[in-house]
Amino acid sequence: MRTVFVDTNVILDVLLQNDGFWKDSLKIFQLAELKQIRACVSASSMTDIFYVAKKKLTVQTARKAIEKMLGLFEVIGVNGDDLRGALTLPIEDMEDSLQAWCAKKAKADTLITRDTDGFTGIDIPVITPAKFTI
Repeated sequence: MRTVFVDTNVILDVLLQNDGFWKDSLKIFQLAELKQIRACVSASSMTDIFYVAKKKLTVQTARKAIEKMLGLFEVIGVNGDDLRGALTLPIEDMEDSLQAWCAKKAKADTLITRDTDGFTGIDIPVITPAKFTI
C-alpha cells in the first residue's frame, strides 16, 4: 500500500471547500477512507487545522472535523528530536521543513501539497493533489 504524507493546506482545502482546490484534495480523503492509501499527517498540522477551522467555521464543527480526520489519517507525532531533524533539511520555512521531516519519519512515498515550491531539496517526491494517482 502506498504511503502518502498530506500537507496542512490539502486538508484545509477540503474542510473549508477552497475554490479551485477542494475537489482534487477530496480524492485523498476518499482513498484514505477506502484504505487504498496510508495517509499520514503531522500532529502539528492537526492543531493548525483546528486553529484555522474554528475561525472560519465553529469550534464544534472544527472539533468534529478533527475527530473525523483522526479516523482517516495516521497522525505522526512531533517531538524535540523531530524539530532538530527539521532544522537539518534544506527548507527555509520551518513549518514546511517539519512537514517534510514527518513525511520522512512516516516513510512516505509521496508528500502531497499545493505548495510544491516549499519542499525543494528533499528526497521524497512532492506533488499536488491534482497530479496524485495511485
